Amino acid sequence: MRMFEHYSFRVLLILAGVMAFPAAWSSSQVPPASPVGQVLAGSGAEADLRHALGNAYPVFARNFQVTAEPVLLKDGGLFLDGWRDGAPEAHAAAFVHYADGRTYAAYYDSERGEVVYAGPSPVHPALRIWAQRFGPAIHVLPPAESSAARAVEPYALTPADTPGATDQEELRKVATSIWGAGLASGWDMNAEVGEILGTVTQEITQCSAAFSLVPKPVGWVPGWGYVAKSAYAIVAYITGVSKDRVYKVCVSSAALNWRSAVELASAGI
Repeated sequence: MRMFEHYSFRVLLILAGVMAFPAAWSSSQVPPASPVGQVLAGSGAEADLRHALGNAYPVFARNFQVTAEPVLLKDGGLFLDGWRDGAPEAHAAAFVHYADGRTYAAYYDSERGEVVYAGPSPVHPALRIWAQRFGPAIHVLPPAESSAARAVEPYALTPADTPGATDQEELRKVATSIWGAGLASGWDMNAEVGEILGTVTQEITQCSAAFSLVPKPVGWVPGWGYVAKSAYAIVAYITGVSKDRVYKVCVSSAALNWRSAVELASAGI
């Protein structure tokens, strides 16, 4: 998560709902087995999402059974994507919500063969990046009146040290070991991507703590510098984990949970 101090209490409340998944919720709000109501409970965002999607809300909710890591965008919005359990490439959904009520949403069903978008025009850039993984064109639903675009004052980020060419090469090696060259080759290995790679690396090593066929990377230090300097050991470990049937799920799960965060960080959104 990035720079929490810059976000409103309302947006952080949404994030808290994402992480906690409270047990008490009304089954009449969303179809059973969909956590979208739990994610947004008490935040005021669910009404905005329902209004933006209209009759398409139930379809969106059915595609939101498992959620990835939420992303706090640089302009103050919250991005969250999810998918139907066991079918992340066939049934998926994502939305962007702002504290002032603006809501952008999209979902994908492989049977339909298109990404369906609802919200202000044009399509939110974060959702365009998310939609690229599925391939087909975006079908835009008529916008709802309450989702009309309103300006949001961006806040200034503190500039981070920028990885040099050699460091970027090392960071890309780590990203490739997790997501494959097809995706990693197209990403900008900036400082923010490097920070996320550090978190993902730690998550994988913690998940596969009992895996001992190859040595673990020594220690763990927050920041992209650790990832760049330890790339050889990290790649060797992740490659070993990926070859083991029991522990491969650690890499696969982390890749799904953090893909959107990396893609948006790469795009500077």
